[in-house]
Amino acid sequence: MLRVAVIQPSSPPSEEALKEGLAILERLGFKFKSFADPTPSSPAFSAFLLTEVINTSSFDYLWAIRGGFGALRLLPYLEEALSLKKPSFIPPLIGFSDVTVLHCFFWQRFRKLGVHAPVVVSLREVEETALQVLQALLQQKSFDLTYEGKCFQQGKAKGILIGGNLTSLASLCGTPYFPQEKEIILFLEDVNEPCYRLERALTQLFYTFSPFTIKGMVLGDLGEVKAEDLLERIRDLLPENIPIGFDFPFGHVKNNYPLVFGAKAFLIGEGNRSHLKIKGEL
Repeated sequence: MLRVAVIQPSSPPSEEALKEGLAILERLGFKFKSFADPTPSSPAFSAFLLTEVINTSSFDYLWAIRGGFGALRLLPYLEEALSLKKPSFIPPLIGFSDVTVLHCFFWQRFRKLGVHAPVVVSLREVEETALQVLQALLQQKSFDLTYEGKCFQQGKAKGILIGGNLTSLASLCGTPYFPQEKEIILFLEDVNEPCYRLERALTQLFYTFSPFTIKGMVLGDLGEVKAEDLLERIRDLLPENIPIGFDFPFGHVKNNYPLVFGAKAFLIGEGNRSHLKIKGEL
């Protein structure tokens, strides 16, 4: 049975949401230990606790309880703690939304793949088919996934799948934790942000990534903002020769299917459909 450390990188969750999420983990066949704390902790202590959990080498996965701004503040403390106690193994991290910053950290510092998937408290809101795909991915520790969306711009591309929550990723611009690769398939999601703020964040990403780095783009759910509208607003910034897809099944929605941060990805846009394929092992 797979062993999961349920970690709290941000503020405490509601007791009811956590209870329901843990019940789903149990139903899916995961053995877990919860490190939830009902009282807020300092970023330094949260980073210390996470480092201690990692160094026990007792877990197959780290599963974030919830998102939240607090994850961003952990990064320098986490880097210091892990440099003092260098782990022999870092379990893959599971989570999305603001957990994006931790995926970026573990990729930049350790080249560790992460699973962009529901946090524990959002498991109760996810449709069963998406949960089954996530369960199979984690149990098999391998993946061969293909997702379909709409096509905004045609083409074919391959690269490393990098991204997550748009505003969280933009918050790393100019920091040592911002992910840089030669060839990137950029995937993005967000919620509760007006279109102009998403436009600002996406513009910032384009200015930060090295020229010609982004080989393709995949947009999931953006809350009340239509992805096609956002893309139209920044059309002058978009490279003309890369495939761009939108309305893919991930983000703050019931069909929040798992993606693998750092995986090799292939994106094809033909006609009015786009196809994203990722394959590999955690």
